Amino acid sequence: MKTKKITYSIICLLVGGYMMSCTTSSNPLPNAYGSAGEVFIVMSDYLWKGKLGDSVRHYLSDPVMGLPAPEPTFALQQQGQFTALMQKFRNILIVRIDPGYEMAKLGHKFDEYSKYQTIFYLDAPSADSAITCMYRNKNLIVSTFLLKDRDATINDYKRSVNKPVADKLRDKFQVDIVIPNPYTLDVEKDDFVWIAREEGERQWGILMWKEPYTSTDQLTNNSLINKMNAMIRNVTGHVAGSYMTEETLAPPVVKKFEKNGIYTVQMNGLWQMEKDFLGGPYVSHTIVDTQRGQLVTGYGFIFYPNRDKRQMVRQLEAILYTMTPEKL
Repeated sequence: MKTKKITYSIICLLVGGYMMSCTTSSNPLPNAYGSAGEVFIVMSDYLWKGKLGDSVRHYLSDPVMGLPAPEPTFALQQQGQFTALMQKFRNILIVRIDPGYEMAKLGHKFDEYSKYQTIFYLDAPSADSAITCMYRNKNLIVSTFLLKDRDATINDYKRSVNKPVADKLRDKFQVDIVIPNPYTLDVEKDDFVWIAREEGERQWGILMWKEPYTSTDQLTNNSLINKMNAMIRNVTGHVAGSYMTEETLAPPVVKKFEKNGIYTVQMNGLWQMEKDFLGGPYVSHTIVDTQRGQLVTGYGFIFYPNRDKRQMVRQLEAILYTMTPEKL
């Protein structure tokens, strides 16, 4: 089958009392306002313009690795008061400075006013102690916001699954994965598929392949990249002889973890088109299916020249996160 071509077109405590909020009302929670990747900061204008505000901006706006141009981890908006309207937003950090506090404390609540909502509370006797608390818990705050955003995205996608495509991937690769309706199966070969979504200039692609799993050596970075390059060259450009390959000037960011007991290697990096000038970011998940003795890789890539791509990549990451071996 002819391959589809890509086109231009001080002391700080984490307080357990805040950990979880449970609603006993019979009324369901409304959906949260705000976009994924957006965090609302509640603190006084005076603090926002000072060292404490600088600290919050620094830790929550670090550039995302694996993108072709710098983009902040979160888009931040600040307001002086926690108003009734703000109660419905998805990601919120409330900073309260009062000399009456004995020490700096960080807590959080889930789904307090809306679904998939996370509210962090940072209470401290001084700005300096709040800065220290922010530093010690920056990774927790960032990872929690990202996790809740991903969960919300997956939940949305589960309401619009493209069942024929999901069934095809189950038959071909023995995996279950949530593929939402905007994606269509465009290319299928014996050991390879290409699922695509196009909205004007924005293009998403998901490639998938599998291979026998015989050695842990296959899970090294070099082995995964070599296999990746062998498979993504199936994506060709409009220039004769052009094909997709790894951008070698920017090594991928690699994370290895277990999801639901399944060993997974995630890579975030950049692709380019050999013999052409196209390129963009990608995210891949390689999972170990020990029951069948195989590795299955899902590779999501973005083409959206001269535009922000952070959230597009996170959308692909959410899809790939749902990929698990089909139960025997």
